[in-house]
Amino acid sequence: MPVLRHIIADMIFDLHCHSKASDGALSPAELLQAAEDANIDLLSLTDHDTIAGYLELREHPTSVKLIPGIEFSCQWNGINIHIVGLDVDPDNAQLRTAIENQQAVRIERARTIAAKLEKLGMPGALEGALKYCSDPGRVGRPHFAQFLVEAGYVKNAKQAFDKWLGNGKCGDVKSLWPEIETVNHWIQEAGGVSVMAHPLRYKLTFSKLNRLIRHFHETGGRAIEASDQQGNKNLLKRMQELSTELGLLASAGSDFHSPEWAWCRLGQVSPLPSAMKPVWTAFKNTPFTAAIDID
Repeated sequence: MPVLRHIIADMIFDLHCHSKASDGALSPAELLQAAEDANIDLLSLTDHDTIAGYLELREHPTSVKLIPGIEFSCQWNGINIHIVGLDVDPDNAQLRTAIENQQAVRIERARTIAAKLEKLGMPGALEGALKYCSDPGRVGRPHFAQFLVEAGYVKNAKQAFDKWLGNGKCGDVKSLWPEIETVNHWIQEAGGVSVMAHPLRYKLTFSKLNRLIRHFHETGGRAIEASDQQGNKNLLKRMQELSTELGLLASAGSDFHSPEWAWCRLGQVSPLPSAMKPVWTAFKNTPFTAAIDID
């Protein structure tokens, strides 16, 4: 099927990005316009713990094939892990309840982060972060980063994460998040595909990454973001080999948040590994014509 192979090879996709519905800089409509401008064929808006952005877009006329998605926060062995749910049913009652639970956790977590920052001499962080977030239930660390920049404590968002908000820093509060198996269950109940987001960014040794990926797979995980333009090439190769061994599907996304972030442009996604099947071959709620298995 040479024509179909050509369609798949040339398809531009992005299955991990964010809008103002969580912590992105663009409104859902602006993000969709940016996707059209970038000639993206397949897009999933995966805002943190909400599908509000997708709901705004699902009746919007567009040339882009939209896949309903969400990025859930969870934990494994005290490490903050992100799981993307793709092709979920946005009207599923279990999914809606899960989102309500996560947003309640976000509010409590934000209070904890603000209290820690105040102890370090940075008062007013919660109010400052909420200025950049229209819904308290969606507040996240990028909103705190914006406050820290505005208040003059850091020069930019990267410095905010490096000093105060990143993994292992005072703003890295994860004890309130559910375990991986809970999030996998939520996504399964909503008919979706669980995808481990950016596995190389957790800064794990291969031994720990091996255990994490195997646990994710054993508890219902079905795919992994298998391309990483910024990751360690040797570790990336070993991760891809392990994922292939386990039969995990391959996904990828830019993790786009803002046009100002040059390192993650919308649609800037590395090719999927040839040895792994693409995640869209498992989509049922929103099947894509180029997802036909051509093996």
